[in-house]
Amino acid sequence: MRNVRDTMVGAALVFAAYYLGLLIVTAASLSIPGPLLGLFIMLGALFCFPRLEPHVARAVTFPLKHMSLLFIPAVLGVTVYWGDIKTNALAIVIAIVGATSFSLGITAWLSQQLFSAKESGDVSNVKNNGDADD
Repeated sequence: MRNVRDTMVGAALVFAAYYLGLLIVTAASLSIPGPLLGLFIMLGALFCFPRLEPHVARAVTFPLKHMSLLFIPAVLGVTVYWGDIKTNALAIVIAIVGATSFSLGITAWLSQQLFSAKESGDVSNVKNNGDADD
């Protein structure tokens, strides 16, 4: 019975953050998506109240395991717009390859900078075992 209660509490927290984000975006006429703001609200709540994490984790584990089912509408949308995709295929491929290459390059460069700084001891708040100082 406790598992059911924990799951319900976690689901209520997730939905509350989602709808609070939507409410704030709508009320303030912000130009960001409401679910994104709700995600940041949930992140802040989990940082402020770490005891909520097991409840939220229990509620979202099942949907996350079956996330691929949520992409079926997107795949079907591709078939609806197949003519537009074929017309703009070169631009789409260039955009995907370019954006992916740029992100991977920036990530690799940043990782290399961080790892080399850690090895040379330039990072002041990292202990020898890699844990951050508390």
